Amino acid sequence: MNEFQQNLRLLRPVWRGLPLIALCTVAALALAGLYLRYATPLYESTAKIKLAEGNEGVVNTTLLKTQDVFSPDNRTAAEVELLKSPLLLGKALGRLELGTTVYRRGTLRKTELYHDSPISVHMTLRGHRWEDEAFRVTVLSPQSVEVTSPAGETVQGEFNSLLHLSEGDVVVEKNLALLASRPDFPLLDTYEVVRHSPARLQDAILSRLDITSVDKETPVLRITYRSAVPEKAADLVNALAQVYMEDYLETKYKVANTTVDFIGKQLQTVGRSLAGSENSVAGYRDTRRIVNIGQQTDTDLHKVAELKLQRATLDMSLSAAEDVYRQMQAGHRNVLDLAPSFAAFSDNASGDIVRKMKDLQAERRDLLVRFTPEDEKVQALDQKLADLNAHLLESVRNTRNTLVVKRQQLDAAIGQAEQVFTGLPDREKDLAVLERNRQLNEKLYTFLHEKETEARIAQATPSSSHRIIATGLVPQEPIAPNPVLIYTVAGLLGLIAGVVLVYGLDAARATPQDTLRLQRNTRLPVAAALPLLPEPQMQLAYFRQLVTRLELKGLLRDGAKVVVTDFTGSEGQAFFFRHLSVALAEQGRRFRSITLQDRNSLNPDALPNEVVLVRNLPLDADSHSLAVMAGADVNLVVVDSHRTPLTRLAELEQLMEEYNLPNVQCCLNREGYRPGFLACLWPRLAVAAPTSRRAAVRAGAPATA
Repeated sequence: MNEFQQNLRLLRPVWRGLPLIALCTVAALALAGLYLRYATPLYESTAKIKLAEGNEGVVNTTLLKTQDVFSPDNRTAAEVELLKSPLLLGKALGRLELGTTVYRRGTLRKTELYHDSPISVHMTLRGHRWEDEAFRVTVLSPQSVEVTSPAGETVQGEFNSLLHLSEGDVVVEKNLALLASRPDFPLLDTYEVVRHSPARLQDAILSRLDITSVDKETPVLRITYRSAVPEKAADLVNALAQVYMEDYLETKYKVANTTVDFIGKQLQTVGRSLAGSENSVAGYRDTRRIVNIGQQTDTDLHKVAELKLQRATLDMSLSAAEDVYRQMQAGHRNVLDLAPSFAAFSDNASGDIVRKMKDLQAERRDLLVRFTPEDEKVQALDQKLADLNAHLLESVRNTRNTLVVKRQQLDAAIGQAEQVFTGLPDREKDLAVLERNRQLNEKLYTFLHEKETEARIAQATPSSSHRIIATGLVPQEPIAPNPVLIYTVAGLLGLIAGVVLVYGLDAARATPQDTLRLQRNTRLPVAAALPLLPEPQMQLAYFRQLVTRLELKGLLRDGAKVVVTDFTGSEGQAFFFRHLSVALAEQGRRFRSITLQDRNSLNPDALPNEVVLVRNLPLDADSHSLAVMAGADVNLVVVDSHRTPLTRLAELEQLMEEYNLPNVQCCLNREGYRPGFLACLWPRLAVAAPTSRRAAVRAGAPATA
């Protein structure tokens, strides 16, 4: 079997059960229509509020926008919670007077009347036991009325009269304005009145109230309410939006007034603190003779740096003088040897002497070329060099002493200049503290002065930065229930339920249906599979072929006793036996056909040159049928595809094993026959109708079709 045939077999129950599926779908649609007829419609109304932007307000500024302690958080989420708060919701409900609800009672449902109520009921309850409980009000006549409490207590009276109950008083009045405008409006009826507790009323309103923001980036709030009365939905969203605007203005004016008073007091205090800080700074500068501590410090530092630079230069000269003096005292007489030391020594007089000595030494070397060292000219030149050397030594000593004195003077000057920096960090710190206090007081004073101006502007401006950009309109069409959606869902559910029911009935029926299913549920071989044969010519032609196939299988050989059996006698045994006998007769086969009526019927064995066909008793009718099957050569058990349960196949296998029944094979009758739901139901109704008619006749009642 290919895949297409397999899928076709799976869809066959759906095709056969189309009437049942259609019936389930129609029933689901009918239930949906019944629900839509009696369901209470819901209407939705929406109002929108645009919140103030961060830079909106009077002269494009917000009061105290940098101080969170004075400015409320205007984020959208906070405004949503504010609109849902019991404070604003209670104010809105107080305006609409929704504490008492009047319903008109019908047979299957009740309808809220709201403004269309012909009566108005005023209750004064002395406790909370009857709150949120239903009172029944029955208008008996245009003048009299009857009130029944939730406890069953009943009292009658006239309109506009005080009716006393055990836990409260009730006054019922006519809505004269409505009755005058609509004379045909019914007054005499039964009503249901509920006095709501504030907490439960707010919870009921919140359950149908939806407050959201249009977008995260757009500060627009959308207030939506759903109600069974269109006018009530519009009135509630408009009242809540108006209460929100009024509360915003009230809060704004309250904040502005409080801020103006507070800032005025703080300005006086901060002004006094600022004056004290300025006086402290001025007194400290006068006491410490400070004009500009930064410039003075820079000047003193520059002076000390110059003195230290001079001292460093002097130290270099003194070190060179000390070196020259030490070397000359050590006996160095050759001026040329002392020349490197004189290069670092910067005394002018010594430099002249050194240059003269260098000139004399050069002259002496020239004389020694011509004269000996003992010559008078050489001796006279040596004497001059000795005098200049002594003079140089004295000059170096005097220069060194002068440099030492200068260094001492520079040290004294540096020490005196550095005394200015003694205590400088403390002075700077004290002055910085005083300046900081003065600057803080000055900034605070300036800030408060600016905010006082903004607060006075906000106080004098009778406007709100929030705006109602869309008011709630009275809806004309309900949002729920949605007929299209309900009919679609109901039809789909009815279709699914019908398909599930069809497959469930198909599984519960559990009959062989076809050869494949028969082979799946039994190990017995299938000798023949008979299709539905409505025409006699078709029946005869098929059984001719069947006889040939059975002969080829060796089931109709000479000397064989073939027993045809079924379970209940209504599974096609007689049809199979009769037509098989006719087919054998047409082929000229020698055979005998025997029909057993009871256990006393003759049941001979077959002769060697003939075939014996035996129509056995049904297995459910008599156990003798098992004995007949035990003596047969071939047992053909007729199984109907539509009537034989699959469980009987397991019973047949058990009987075969228990009684050693020989060569048991199945013959499937009406293979592939799958009648529809109505085709199965009609025969049962046809059988049940005469039975009920006969029962009615026996009971003495007239029979009905």
